[in-house]
Amino acid sequence: MTTTPRILIAPGPYKECLDSFRIAQAMERGVREIYPDAAISVRPLCDGGSGIARVLTEVTGGQLKTVSVLGPLCRPVEASFGILGDGITAVIESASAAGLALVPKAERNPLNTTTYGVGQLICEAVKAGARRIILGCGDSGTIDCGIGCAAACGVKFQTADGAIEKPTGGDLEKITGFDSSDAESRLAGVEFVVACNLTSILCGREGTSRVYGPQKGATPAQVEALEKGVGHFVDLFLTRRGLDMSFVPGAGGAGGLAASLFGFFRAKLRYSIDVVDEHVQLDQFLKQTDLVLTGEGQIDDRTATGKVACGVALKAKRYGLPVIAIVGSISDDHEDIFYNGIDAVECIAEGPTTLESSMQNAETLVQRAAGRVMRFVFKVPSSNHLKG
Repeated sequence: MTTTPRILIAPGPYKECLDSFRIAQAMERGVREIYPDAAISVRPLCDGGSGIARVLTEVTGGQLKTVSVLGPLCRPVEASFGILGDGITAVIESASAAGLALVPKAERNPLNTTTYGVGQLICEAVKAGARRIILGCGDSGTIDCGIGCAAACGVKFQTADGAIEKPTGGDLEKITGFDSSDAESRLAGVEFVVACNLTSILCGREGTSRVYGPQKGATPAQVEALEKGVGHFVDLFLTRRGLDMSFVPGAGGAGGLAASLFGFFRAKLRYSIDVVDEHVQLDQFLKQTDLVLTGEGQIDDRTATGKVACGVALKAKRYGLPVIAIVGSISDDHEDIFYNGIDAVECIAEGPTTLESSMQNAETLVQRAAGRVMRFVFKVPSSNHLKG
């Protein structure tokens, strides 16, 4: 390493706690406490979930717009989308209109939630002149296969009891048909790119209901009901369109929201970190870096499946750089990260504690953890601070 270390700080958000901007700022403070003259580059990142609109809008010199839409429980919420610097590309994060954080814990049941508000955001973006839409699929509180979103865009869904205007996850099994002609005409010429996790699929043991249903509040019985509903929707789409979406890579993103965007609007499904990096362009920073600090809320067996920490780490390994992840918690099944670019993990917890306590004090704990990393990497005695 050089005399004055060059450090890239590129974390993702700590879900339902802090966005990546505040995490990055806390890391930078921790680094500077130990090494005030370090050459630091700060690039807050995200996957397809919370923060993608702000990250891409800021890095391209675009503008965020806030509108009122229906949230996952069909209650009004303020949500935002970005118009990027080119003036024709919009970025939408599904979490702002259908996110798990918008569902009170006592009401978390994906049979009752909808992506309708995401479709409203799409329509608002098109009204604002967007001809290309990047839609981030992540952090949702829904498993409705995107039928709520599609309905808001003009797809008409039929059940045995008639048309349904704002369908939820519990309506998947009831659908007997759909008419997408109006929606496809309205959105003709609009290109969709879905930023998602390509390991997320719709059906089966690794399908969106079984993997993510419990995280969204579903009981075992509700998970099975959702799996049945998703399977019914897949069969209906196969019958009506000849398209089998059961195992399309990424189609399970945001509880199947990616599936409707793919099926109705021919969306391209891509790894979130790749979509984000096209605009952030980490390579220009990695070429001038000695150490990379990244992180996310929890390191687990999903981290190596396209999430921020391993996405950054794999890019860093092209330049032979050491990568340390500063995280909120570490699960027992995290070993794959060490085969996907991460060299070490530093947990922010400083002793036995509760999740609530860690979340309440996350900024301070992240800052202290970054300081510990600097002391270890640069062999700084705990009583000394370097000055370059």
